[in-house]
Amino acid sequence: MRRSRVAQVAAYALVLVLAVELALWGAFLVAARPLGTAFPVAAVVAAVGNVGLGVAGARVLGRRAGAAVPGLIWFAIALTLGSRKAEGDVVVTGGLRGLAFLTVGTVAAAAVVGLSGRPRATPEGRTGR
Repeated sequence: MRRSRVAQVAAYALVLVLAVELALWGAFLVAARPLGTAFPVAAVVAAVGNVGLGVAGARVLGRRAGAAVPGLIWFAIALTLGSRKAEGDVVVTGGLRGLAFLTVGTVAAAAVVGLSGRPRATPEGRTGR
């Protein structure tokens, strides 16, 4: 059964809003030190979140652009929060955890885009959608 156009637009808008929230949440987790350790919580959140949002976006739109746009939005916001402002403020620091957050999140988003366009193999060995 085919979803209505309104439901599809609403679902994709939700994916985009979640991409913004994921970038903001992850950026502020870069400085987190759970149990006093330097575990890269933000990188784990970025990896899991970008894969989930990319898959959801591709499923909602049914094409590769659906997986790409949430990753691009995440990247733009995360990179903006990692840039030093005129006042000297920066959210994503330039240390190892900040670099891990940006790198892992970007690779996860790119991997979903790369894998979303591949045809799936059918049990008969043919490829198809």
